[in-house]
Amino acid sequence: MLTLGAIGVVELVTTAYVFAEVEEVLRRSEFRLEEQEVLDLVRYAHGALAVLPDPPTAQVRAYEGRIRDKKDAPVWAGADATRAMYLVTGDKVLLGTVPQAIRSKALLVKVFSGES
Repeated sequence: MLTLGAIGVVELVTTAYVFAEVEEVLRRSEFRLEEQEVLDLVRYAHGALAVLPDPPTAQVRAYEGRIRDKKDAPVWAGADATRAMYLVTGDKVLLGTVPQAIRSKALLVKVFSGES
C-alpha cells in the first residue's frame, strides 16, 4: 500500500498517534528489525503518506463510548477527522465497528478494479 501511495495511485493519510503506534510496533522483538531498518521504513512511510495532527482530545473522547477498546478511539476519531474514505486496518474490533474500516487486501481489490 505504501508503494501505491509513494507513486500517487492512492492518497494515504494518517495521524501522529497512529504513526507513532506503527513505529513502536516495528521496534518489537518479534519483527527482528535493526534500528536502521526501522528508521528506513519510517523514512519511506513519510514519503508515501501524509502524517496529520491528531484530532482534539475532546473529539477523541466522543469516540471512546462507541468502541470496546478505548485505545482505538484515536484511530477512529483520526479517520473521521481526516475524512478518510477508508480506514485500512487488520484490527478485528475496528473492522467490526468502524463503517469505513477495511483490510489492505480488500482495498487493493477496490483500487485495481476501479471501485475507489
